[in-house]
Amino acid sequence: MKKNDISLEKKLLRKQLLEKRNSLSPALARKWSAWVQMHFLGAHCYLNATTIGLYASFDQEVDTRLVFQRARSEGKILYFPRIIAPGEMVFLRVDCWEDMVPNKYGILEPKASAKEIDPSQLDVLIVPGVAFDRKGYRLGFGGGFYDRLLAKISSHTISVGFAYSFQVLDFIPVDEKDQKVARLVCENGFVPLTNTQILYKEGREQ
Repeated sequence: MKKNDISLEKKLLRKQLLEKRNSLSPALARKWSAWVQMHFLGAHCYLNATTIGLYASFDQEVDTRLVFQRARSEGKILYFPRIIAPGEMVFLRVDCWEDMVPNKYGILEPKASAKEIDPSQLDVLIVPGVAFDRKGYRLGFGGGFYDRLLAKISSHTISVGFAYSFQVLDFIPVDEKDQKVARLVCENGFVPLTNTQILYKEGREQ
């Protein structure tokens, strides 16, 4: 498939899935978000983690506040992305959700004065997406932020995509810059991915 064809297919798929995501009722989005987070909170990758990279949800994305609250209560250290240039972001420490401020897109992010971490030092990185496929590839908003980040993190860092089940597709168009996540979880549990050696049973990470 030619690059222009891939870009067009991504654009059409993004539009379709965002319309579906935005049509969710707030109550259903909250319920499914809670289920996604509870599956993650019971997984080994969370339980064994000390430092976690999160995102602040925006516009009906899977929420992360339950993970934030639980992790803080258990003494884990949380970092959120802050955009510093087109396609580039850094991860800064957040101890209180209310300390974050909206950026020009309306997405909450840490203040510039917060402590930075090298993303390769994160134990777990939670990744948002418009869609994911069963190999772990993701469709984002097209800015390349997470593809650049995922290309740089170390093998120590476990990347985990958060999604609703309708965002998990058999196939999404990808090009050479697109990166995979190592785990994927939706409201029904962890999704078996063909790019991992981890064993899954009945939607739960083993």
